[in-house]
Amino acid sequence: MSQSEKIAHSKLAVNRRDDHARQAPSPEPQTNSLAQWRLILYENRTLASAITAAVTGMLVGYPFDSLKTRMQTHHYSSLLECARKSITDEGIYGLYRGLLPPLLTASAAKSLSFSVFEQMKQWLRQHDPYKQANSLFGLPNFQRTTIGSVALTAAVSGWASGAVIAALCCPLELIKVQMQLASLVNKNTDSLVAASKTTTGQAATIGGNALVKPTCQNKRLASPHWARSNLSVFREIVRQRGFLGMYYGLGLHMMRDASGTAIYFSSYETVKETLRRLTGSDKTGVMTHMFSGGICGVLSWLLIFPVDLVKSTMQSQVLQPKNKQAFTSAWHCLRDIYGRRGLSGLYRGVSVSLIRAFPIHGLNFVVYEWARATICRVAARPE
Repeated sequence: MSQSEKIAHSKLAVNRRDDHARQAPSPEPQTNSLAQWRLILYENRTLASAITAAVTGMLVGYPFDSLKTRMQTHHYSSLLECARKSITDEGIYGLYRGLLPPLLTASAAKSLSFSVFEQMKQWLRQHDPYKQANSLFGLPNFQRTTIGSVALTAAVSGWASGAVIAALCCPLELIKVQMQLASLVNKNTDSLVAASKTTTGQAATIGGNALVKPTCQNKRLASPHWARSNLSVFREIVRQRGFLGMYYGLGLHMMRDASGTAIYFSSYETVKETLRRLTGSDKTGVMTHMFSGGICGVLSWLLIFPVDLVKSTMQSQVLQPKNKQAFTSAWHCLRDIYGRRGLSGLYRGVSVSLIRAFPIHGLNFVVYEWARATICRVAARPE
């Protein structure tokens, strides 16, 4: 082969390699794409972590919430009796009635709640009008440098978060209550017809419904025609009360969620910060998150449970004609319950809430903190 042929052959080989290199996929765009996704995930770490915690908590805790609503609005001698009769009459599925709306919206609501909470904390810290004045007198401000400052910031941020969520979720909460109580309402209607023949229990009036003490039945309870699905409940409420009827009980819902969320976040961050300082650590672990979350869940329910009781009771009569409603206002409902049962009546059904509160809310924050830390670690960025 001549020299000129060798040169031509080598140029041809080089050109082929260049063409092959141009045709071969470059690993750099993939690397950049992965880095971009990590950055997006990191920037939305609060949303992603809250969604993960919300779905986990809802699947585990919903049956307890269903039992709580039944205990509040109907007569059962104990939590065990309520659970046994509910499962006997409706099966396990009955405890998950109405799950779909809160399951679909829990991720959105919780992510929004945590997002508003975190954004409000940052805003308060940046626009703290008491930063200088309070530091002179030793009073708490919004700089989160003391435990008092941490508690105050979390309480104000939590109140704002709860108010936003209440305004958005009131219609879904109303549908959930109707679905949870649908079979019992149908049962009570049938029971009243045969009340004179009933010898197994005395009639009672709880939550605005004339009730006969539940008795065991061999067949599963049927739901009213309007409670076949969440959509049918929505249609029935709109048919009877119009679209504004979907916000029946909004004031009580706002009071419960705003005050409850303020207590919830404030107690969680206060306990977590206190434990962190006691241990002298820069970071907090799973046990701290579990304990702090459990404490905040129990404390918030203890303080706002009477409001939740009145809210559930008032919302349970949304589909009753006005002239047949037992209570004309929240104040009327509160006075009636307190007058008949005293302070203990305002905490009817609290046992199931407290039983679920510690593990469910502890799990909620464990999952949230774990997901948040994992996202930061994957993105190789600070928490």
